[in-house]
Amino acid sequence: MTRSDVDQLLARHHAAFASRSAADLTAGHTEFGTFFSPAAGTVIGRTEIRKVYDYWFAAFPDMEFTWGAPLVDGQRVALFWQFGGTVAGQFFGDVQPGTRVQFDGAADYVVSPEGIVSARHLFDFTGALVAAGVLKVKPT
Repeated sequence: MTRSDVDQLLARHHAAFASRSAADLTAGHTEFGTFFSPAAGTVIGRTEIRKVYDYWFAAFPDMEFTWGAPLVDGQRVALFWQFGGTVAGQFFGDVQPGTRVQFDGAADYVVSPEGIVSARHLFDFTGALVAAGVLKVKPT
């Protein structure tokens, strides 16, 4: 893949996040691609990847997922991203609807002409659960 090809793939992926379309996001992954995050663990294949996107969009219908300029080395891409959303539904436990959650993370993608082969997201999942009110922190 050329750098232009990678940039086009990432532009489509970014547009799918902006439109909050789990179907479009899933279509950007290869049929038997992998997806990892601290929240989902490792899932394989479009069907399972779609479930991850559906879950997050149900929990945060106003989700904003953005990133700056990617670091691209051949078919490997690193992204430093920002997440924001207002809890509207179930999110790994009982939460107070209307709670605003924001956090940063990073992703390592392997891409091919067929799409995203592997996506690995890293972020402070415990911090996200605390921000959403799922976990309570005892002051020291």
